[in-house]
Amino acid sequence: MSKREKVWYEDPNLRNLYVKSASNAMKGYHLPITTPKTVFTGTNSLTDFTMHLGAYLNEDEKRVLIIVDKDLRKFGDRVAKFLKEKRDIDSRIFDEVLPEVPKSKINKAIDLCKEFDPKVFLAIGGGSAIDMSKLILLYYEKPEINVNQMMPPSYVGLRKKVHILAAIPTTSGTGAEGSFNAMILDDTREPHSKVAVALYEFCPDYVILHSDFVKTMPQWLTMGTGMDALAHAAGAYVLIGSSPFTDAMNIAGIEMILQYLPRAVKRGNDMEAREKMQMASYLAGIGFINTSAAGIEHAMGHSLGAVFHIHHGITVGIFLAPSIAYQAKVTDRFLKLAEIFAVELSEKPRHEVITELAHMSNEEALHSLLSNLRKFMDMVGAPKSISELEMPKIEKSEFESKLDHLSELAWIDNTSLYSSRPFTPENVKRVIKVAWDNKIEDLIDLYKK
Repeated sequence: MSKREKVWYEDPNLRNLYVKSASNAMKGYHLPITTPKTVFTGTNSLTDFTMHLGAYLNEDEKRVLIIVDKDLRKFGDRVAKFLKEKRDIDSRIFDEVLPEVPKSKINKAIDLCKEFDPKVFLAIGGGSAIDMSKLILLYYEKPEINVNQMMPPSYVGLRKKVHILAAIPTTSGTGAEGSFNAMILDDTREPHSKVAVALYEFCPDYVILHSDFVKTMPQWLTMGTGMDALAHAAGAYVLIGSSPFTDAMNIAGIEMILQYLPRAVKRGNDMEAREKMQMASYLAGIGFINTSAAGIEHAMGHSLGAVFHIHHGITVGIFLAPSIAYQAKVTDRFLKLAEIFAVELSEKPRHEVITELAHMSNEEALHSLLSNLRKFMDMVGAPKSISELEMPKIEKSEFESKLDHLSELAWIDNTSLYSSRPFTPENVKRVIKVAWDNKIEDLIDLYKK
């Protein structure tokens, strides 16, 4: 494999440099906070966004490229009609979004851009649609860019051809609408590789949180994307890159998820729960991305999902408990999580719960957190361990035969760089083994050793 094909975080020297740059000592030197300019919420949000476009764009610039997958084409058609009727804004629809954003698919969208000359990109969908809009923007404006060698933080000078990047999420979990990260599948190299691209200019300018776009999510997707949002917020909260800003976002996101995800899963027509989960996902998205990245549960979740083809939210949910337990040896940030979970899931008055926690040892508080996390996952129907998975059902012998491969993939994943407790290949394997059953006694051992 050539140096150009190799992803920067596959280089041991660059990995070591980046780990050092993420230390506490660097926070006062480099700690940008990146969020969308405006988030339109409520049932009038699409109208508000359209009014803004009508005022912002010159008459000869009213061209929007809507990026959506074929299953959600109806949403694209609806928005295109709305833009035309309300502010005489023309649209074209690119509906060839695919999971994992294959690099080879982007060129077709760029050909459409060259012909249509859009001034606004509007992504409608989950993480894949939003990520694809970011990457189309990048390659349209910077066709010679090599994403494999873009070591964050990066600026490349976007918004020269396309003035606005906007997103309407149709799931409540990826947080892509509030983040400056995008995943691309580099299918131009062998073996194919998923590459995480972090670029501050990837953060959407505008986000539209409208409950009509999430109310038809099926129960399993509501649960899976909700667990993804929880993993973003809780996994990032225990990282060394946390700040007062990210703490505020992540804590608020966790509290809302604990309160409203069970309702959204149980009753899909509970629009208050749907709206709250949209906001929780958004808060968790800007919380985790401004922490530096998602937690190490994502490294192992990416690995398990890639090998066994499991929904991303399910896999990161499974690894949330061992991720927190492993890092608890070197940070007490899990104590705040223990308090939040205990308060939200207990029937006792808040002051009684906090008093009880105050008299616990750190190990007892961790035990409480892990127990409450399991309780919550039962409430929403999320598998708590690899052995509990049903779709697909994984035999232990198959899991053990692929353990080395799972560990290798997790180790080279970029999110493994951000652990508060340094990761080693041996400890990656140890944590993945614990996740087979995720027994609390084994999780506590991760904390002790």
